[in-house]
Amino acid sequence: MNEKLPLLLFPTANHVAPDPGKGIPPNTPHIPQHGRQVNRLTPQIASLQDNFNRYKASISGTLAGFEPETVLVIEIAGGVDNFKQAVEAAGLEWIGEWDLEELKADQDFYIPPKIGTDFFKNKLKNITKRDESKEIRDLLADQGIIDKHGILAVESIPQLQLPEHLESLEEGIIQCINQAKNKPLSGRLFISLGNEQALNEMLSLWSRWKEGDDLPYGKTKWKAIFNQLHLIRRWGVEETLRETGMIDRWCDYIDPIDATAEVHCQIELFYRKQLAKRQQNEQAIIRLLNEIGGKTLGPFIDMPDIAFHSVKASLPAGQVSHLLHLLDEQPDNIDIQLFKFSGIMYFRPTGQSLSYCDEGEGEATTYPTGKPGLPAIAAIIDGAPLLLHEALKDRINFDDPDNLSANYQPGERKHGTSMASLVIHGELIDGQDNSLPRIVHHVAVLQPTPHHPNREEHVPDEVFLEDRIERAVLRMLKGEGNIPAHAPDIKIINLSLGDRERPFIHTVSPLARLLDWLSWKYRVLFCVSAGNCTDDIDIGVTASNFAQLSDEDKVLQTLKAIQQGLSQRRLLSPAESLNSLTVGATHSDRSENHHMGNRTDIMPIASLVSPISRLGHGFRRSIKPEIQFPGGIQLYNTPVLDTGQIYSISGGLQKPGQMVAYDTSKEGNHAYRGYTRGTSNATALTTRAGSMIYEVLSELKSDNPTLIPDPFVAVLIKALLVHGARHHDDAEQAVTEALKSSENSKRFKEVLTRYLGYGTVDIERVLQCTNQRATALGCSDIRDREVHEYRFPLPPSLSGKNVWRRMVITLAWFTPINPNHRNLREAKLEFSSTDKWNTTPLKLKRTDSDVNQVKRGTLQHETLESRDQIDAYQDGDSILLQVHCKKDATEALDDAIPYGIAVTLEVSEGIDIPIYQEIRTRIRPQVPITVTS
Repeated sequence: MNEKLPLLLFPTANHVAPDPGKGIPPNTPHIPQHGRQVNRLTPQIASLQDNFNRYKASISGTLAGFEPETVLVIEIAGGVDNFKQAVEAAGLEWIGEWDLEELKADQDFYIPPKIGTDFFKNKLKNITKRDESKEIRDLLADQGIIDKHGILAVESIPQLQLPEHLESLEEGIIQCINQAKNKPLSGRLFISLGNEQALNEMLSLWSRWKEGDDLPYGKTKWKAIFNQLHLIRRWGVEETLRETGMIDRWCDYIDPIDATAEVHCQIELFYRKQLAKRQQNEQAIIRLLNEIGGKTLGPFIDMPDIAFHSVKASLPAGQVSHLLHLLDEQPDNIDIQLFKFSGIMYFRPTGQSLSYCDEGEGEATTYPTGKPGLPAIAAIIDGAPLLLHEALKDRINFDDPDNLSANYQPGERKHGTSMASLVIHGELIDGQDNSLPRIVHHVAVLQPTPHHPNREEHVPDEVFLEDRIERAVLRMLKGEGNIPAHAPDIKIINLSLGDRERPFIHTVSPLARLLDWLSWKYRVLFCVSAGNCTDDIDIGVTASNFAQLSDEDKVLQTLKAIQQGLSQRRLLSPAESLNSLTVGATHSDRSENHHMGNRTDIMPIASLVSPISRLGHGFRRSIKPEIQFPGGIQLYNTPVLDTGQIYSISGGLQKPGQMVAYDTSKEGNHAYRGYTRGTSNATALTTRAGSMIYEVLSELKSDNPTLIPDPFVAVLIKALLVHGARHHDDAEQAVTEALKSSENSKRFKEVLTRYLGYGTVDIERVLQCTNQRATALGCSDIRDREVHEYRFPLPPSLSGKNVWRRMVITLAWFTPINPNHRNLREAKLEFSSTDKWNTTPLKLKRTDSDVNQVKRGTLQHETLESRDQIDAYQDGDSILLQVHCKKDATEALDDAIPYGIAVTLEVSEGIDIPIYQEIRTRIRPQVPITVTS
């Protein structure tokens, strides 16, 4: 039996001078010549002017006295530095920006392809060798078609001068180059708002640029803007209604129409910097609602820290029906001012259900007794739990500031009860007591839907979940009014909720931004579920044929079917939160001996993602969900006919699944259990694992208080939760066989992380070390352009050996956010070795994740392995790890950024190399390096 040993701690990091670096040359797009650009933009500018003039005339009634304004959408190919300053110099108000990742290339805008040595290899007939491809490349360079770097240097390719043996390939050469020009390019979309004076100023700059005149001092940046301008227009119905899905939702809701019905929605406003402007917009919304017989359902919400300004509203169904008719018949003649008001950013659904639970009563059982004696460090924000349930009794500190529990009837406290059960006990196993030693704090924010057939838990139409969650966190950590903090030691908060009406598309939701801000401000980690996809799955083969497949082939078929429906499997808000850990579910649990009946296991590999788990990526294509925990085996109903191929979820509380405490409508019975499944379960188990990590850190902290200050505990929990994650070979192989193709081969690691994240977490790997595995931790806060260096000693016994070894490095941090910047996160951290990994004595090579994708969030997790012969090295040699900090979504990063880092080195268990002991004796304080300017 391998001995279990405590984690190690790095001494305080050395501060070293940053490497100035060379930077990365920009990937500059081709843009049209001046005359062509004038021709392209003139109709757009004219349409913009006409649109504004018609809008100005239309507001003379209800909004008399309000200054007419317009919201401009400015779409740029490539990037323009200091765009914000240019916009403000023209009198426009900066609203925000985001990246355009796949702007379609055309004859005007494209990335000039780089013709490398192998460019034509295997693309042209009989060109199969590098030398043959290079010959063509050199001919293109000699004729000035490509520059010295191999970049295409002409807009259209002239007749080529080719030697006789290549003359037949001319058409193919030109076709290859033109196809390379079709690669999507990146761009940016800018939102700005201005009144008539600002619009006229911009039009004046346009006129001068169009005529070729110099632009005034301080406004010369507009030359680059007009040069690269792809599209300019007014923000309109396409964004406010269509992209949010409201048009489709309203079409379904009012067909057939009930003119007396009310249609509820959420109106999100552009966030104005000045309070007076925000108040003016509120008055305008109230007037416009009154004009059509609508009303607000409650007060406006105004959250400056996350730039969120919104109100819930009721609209007459007749007016909505009239709008839909106009959109269908006369989209340019909308006569309802509310839907044209320049202050509105989006209309969105409201009153959404936020939790998912199987229906049923479960069965009675017995539970471990006892009362935890330690204060809460983990919290749950959810629906109300059944506090009298035998599994939860005396184990929960319950906060219900709005008395939401009074809305529940017997048997309805299902989701909150099951989440609390999983956090406290994990999967219930008969005869075992695995309960946490601490009480758990639980806050109610949901309540049953009165008119829903199943009374699903939700947030009422007149309530903002953002408001309830912010208040829940403030009450637990800071207190409210004269009431002190309910649970001031909380380090990890479980949020097994997801807004089904708000899948993540491009921009981060207000709720996700709120979690980012709360996490940063209070140094607390949110664990958020990725969300469940409960749609039917078209497997693509008949039920009779699917039943005859091997387990491996069933998995391949299911993965291909899931890939076909990726657009329906986007993360649910707030799973895109940057500072939070997002959790997906694996298709596994600890239940045994379940009866299949008329059910099918369409994903019979336990290490793979559950077929109901939603998939990433996250914001800016970051890795989301980052980790996976068991979410229960989810079976599907077998089609009734053998020729059927549509599989639907099999619900209910029977096996398989994860055994949890469950609420029942049977009066007086508080000891029922059931089997449930989903990403909510996986997230609760993540929170439980974070609580176990806290106990380990607490022991280390008691012996080394200066090395683990309390403000860094949550970010260390974040790092360690991910540090135990890895891709299982069978899961990676299955995804590769099912989905890898010639089209995605170069970016296939991104495909893998969509399905696997950083991997499935083995929590035991981060709770202790072994003789052959050593994990060292470090934490600190770091400022812009600082570099912190950690020295990880190399064990002498490994020198010169020919053994498999793995190094895992995880860096986690909490960043402040800038909600008006396209990058959102203000702080970008990353770790690196002072040498390339494969040049260190260990000769390590990256596996699993893409080297660029791991740097897009607030986590960098890399696994490096090798089986090559290790170079000989001296006792005292180390691998130097550097943590770098740079500003990202801010002009100046003034805050110190908290981070945690975990580093593990291991060899195969049983090999007689004392990795742990040799590293332990060599981790010691180093002589500080003084940085001189």
